Amino acid sequence: MRQAACLLLLCLLPGRVFAAPGSCPQYDPGLLVPSPDGKLVVTADNVTGKRGDLATLEGHVQVRDGLREFDSTTLHYDDARQVLLADTPSLFRNENYVVLSQSARYDLNGKDGRFEEAEFTLLQRGARGTARTMQVDAGNNARLDHMSYTSCAPGNNAWRLDAGRVQLDQQRGIGTAHNAVLRLADVPVLYLPYVQFPIDGERHTGLLFPTIGNTTRTGFDARWPVYLNLAPNYDATLIPREMSDRGVQIGATGRYLFERSAGRATFEYMPNDQAFGGSRSFTEWYHDSLINQRLSTSVHYAEVSDPRYFEDLSYQPGLAALPYLERSAKLVYQAPASYSVQALVQKFQLLANSQAVDDPYQRLPEICLDAHTQNDFYGVRGLLFAQATNFAKENAVHGVREVVVPSVQWAQDTGGQFTTLQGDFSATRYQLSDVNDEQLNARQRTLPVVSADAGLRFQRENANGDLGLLEPRLFYLYVPYRNQDGLPVFDAGVPDYDFPRLFARNRYVGYDRIADANQLTTAATYRDIDSGTGSTRYAISAGQIYRFTPSEVTLPGQSVQDGGSSDYLVGGEWRINHRLSATSLVEWSPDNGRFSRTSASLRYRGPTVRADFDYRYRAGLLEQIDTSASAPVSASFRLAARMRYSLRDERILDSLFGVDYETCCYALRSAYRRFIANSLGQVDSGIFFQLELKGLSNIGTSLTQMLPRDSHPLGDN
Repeated sequence: MRQAACLLLLCLLPGRVFAAPGSCPQYDPGLLVPSPDGKLVVTADNVTGKRGDLATLEGHVQVRDGLREFDSTTLHYDDARQVLLADTPSLFRNENYVVLSQSARYDLNGKDGRFEEAEFTLLQRGARGTARTMQVDAGNNARLDHMSYTSCAPGNNAWRLDAGRVQLDQQRGIGTAHNAVLRLADVPVLYLPYVQFPIDGERHTGLLFPTIGNTTRTGFDARWPVYLNLAPNYDATLIPREMSDRGVQIGATGRYLFERSAGRATFEYMPNDQAFGGSRSFTEWYHDSLINQRLSTSVHYAEVSDPRYFEDLSYQPGLAALPYLERSAKLVYQAPASYSVQALVQKFQLLANSQAVDDPYQRLPEICLDAHTQNDFYGVRGLLFAQATNFAKENAVHGVREVVVPSVQWAQDTGGQFTTLQGDFSATRYQLSDVNDEQLNARQRTLPVVSADAGLRFQRENANGDLGLLEPRLFYLYVPYRNQDGLPVFDAGVPDYDFPRLFARNRYVGYDRIADANQLTTAATYRDIDSGTGSTRYAISAGQIYRFTPSEVTLPGQSVQDGGSSDYLVGGEWRINHRLSATSLVEWSPDNGRFSRTSASLRYRGPTVRADFDYRYRAGLLEQIDTSASAPVSASFRLAARMRYSLRDERILDSLFGVDYETCCYALRSAYRRFIANSLGQVDSGIFFQLELKGLSNIGTSLTQMLPRDSHPLGDN
C-alpha cells in the first residue's frame, strides 16, 4: 500500500533523474520555483473547511512557502496555528533536500518540519537514504533516527551506512552519525561509534580512503590517512601505517597558503623498526614567500635518519633512486629590467644508492649578481655577472671561488634575420684551503670569450595552406687556451649533448673549467605551422659543431677533445593528429660511423585511452624501452600496464599492472608492481588494494601516489 501511494505521488509530479558531478543519478522533482515575494501559495483540486479552522486539501495539492514546497494528494491545513499536516504520502523539498514521507507535520511559522518513515535525497551531495524520523529546522539542518545512507543510485545498495542517530549540519557541511555500521552488499564490515561525513562536496575533516597491500620489504602494509581541514588556507593529513615485518609508523603532511607565502611540510616517524633495529624518521619542508614586490625567499629542507630509509620504507619507489637530499635556503632580490641578486646556502645528505655519485660540495654561502644596462645604445648593451661561493667539503680541497664576467653585447633582429655579437672577459680567483705547494700558483684564471650568433628566417605558404618556416643558423665561438689543470673541481661537469648545447659558450657547466674553443656551429630548423591554429604540425632540426683546433682543457680523467667535426644531431617532432604525436633525437658519430645516442617517443592521448612508447640508447651505457598504456575495457573496468626493459642487460627494470573498477558510488583499485629498488640491483615487489566509498569522504589518496608520475597508471585520479 505504501509503495503504491508513493508511486502515485511521484507520477503526479514533474520529476526527473539528476546526478551531481561525479555521483550517481538520484531523484529530483524538477526546478524549485520560489513563491512570489516569499508569500504562502496554496493550490488544490478541492478544499473543505473554513478560514480559521482545520481545512482539508485534496487532489493535486501544492503548498509553496518561499523556497519550500509540499506536494501531496491530501493535506490538512491548520490556519490558526499555521501548521501543515499530512497523514498520507507527501513530498517536501527545498534547496537541500527532497523528502518523501508517509506522514508529516510542518510549522509554517517556525519553518521546521517532522517527517515519519522518510526517504530523502541530499541534492548537493548526490546521496540518498531512509530514516524512521527526520526533522528539518529553519536553517535546513536535519536530525534523523534509524537512518540508512548511501551515494548509490536507487535500487543499488552496494554500500550503505546505518546509524541510530544522525545530525546533518548544513552550515558546516557535515553529517555526524552515532552507533553506525558500514555494510558492503548488506554485509556488516565495520562498526563506528562516531563518524562524520561531508554533505556538501567541500573539504572536511575525516577519514580518507585506506590503502592495503603487501611488499617483500614491509610485509602486510596498511595506511589509513586522516584529513584535518584546519582552515580554508591550511590543512594537514595524518597517516598511521602498520607494517607486519617492521612495526608502526606515523606520518603527517601539512600545507599552508597565505597572501605572500606557501609551503608544505612532511614528517614520518617510526619508533622501532623491527627489521632495522631502531627508530627511523623523515622530515621535509618546502617554503616560498614574497617579502615585497622585489624580494623573495625559498627554503627546502630534507633529512632522513639513515641512508636506506627510502629503500626500506618509501611507498613511492621513485624515491629509492635519489642519490641525496637537498637542504637549501635562497634569497632573491629582483630589480626589473636592471639586475638581480641571489644569496644561496646549500647542503646535501647522501643516501644509500649514492656510491656511484660524488659527494657534492656544500655552498656556504653563494652570492650572485646578474645585471645589464636598462637601455641599449644602437643595439649595444652592457652585462655583468659576478659570483662568490664558499665551497665546503670534509677531507677535500675547499675554499672560496670568485667569478666576475663583464660583457658587451650587440644584438639586432629585423624579423627576417638576427645577429648577436658578444665579448666577455672572464676572471676567476680561488682562495683555497687544504692545498699543497704545487697548487698555490694556480689559483686564478683570466681569459676572453668571443661569440657571434646569426640566423635567417625564410617563410612560405605551402600547397595545403600551411606556413613553412626555415631557420638556418651559424654560431662561432672563440676562447683561447689557458692551462687549468691546477684548479680545483667544485661544480664543473659535462652536460648532455643536445640542441641547446650546440650554442653554449662553454662545453662544461660550472666555472671551474672554461674550455678553449675555436669552433663553428651550423644548424637549421624547419617547421610546418598550421595556419588555422598557429600550432606546429611537424619540425625537424639538424646541427653540428666543427672545431678548427682541438679543445685541450679537460676535467680530471678525461681526454682532449679532438678537432674536426663533432657528432651530428638530428631531431624531430610530429603532431600526427590532435591525439597522436611523436618525437625523436639521433646523435651520429662521423668518426666511427655509428649512433652514439638515439631516443624516440610516441604518445597517444585519447578521451579515455592513453599510451606511451619510449626508446633510449646510449653507446656503452644503456639501451631501454619504456612502454605504458591505460584504457577502459568496459563502462566500469579500466586496465593499466607499464614495463621498463633493459635490452642491454636483458632484464625488466620496472613492471606494473593495475585494475580499476569504478562506479558512481564506489571504486575498487588494485595494482601489482615489481621493480629494482636500489643501485645494488635488489628487487622489490608489492600488491596494493584500495576501496573508495563515494559520499563518505571528499578527498582521497590514490594508488597512483605510490607509483611514478610518468607511468600513467590508473588514469588521472
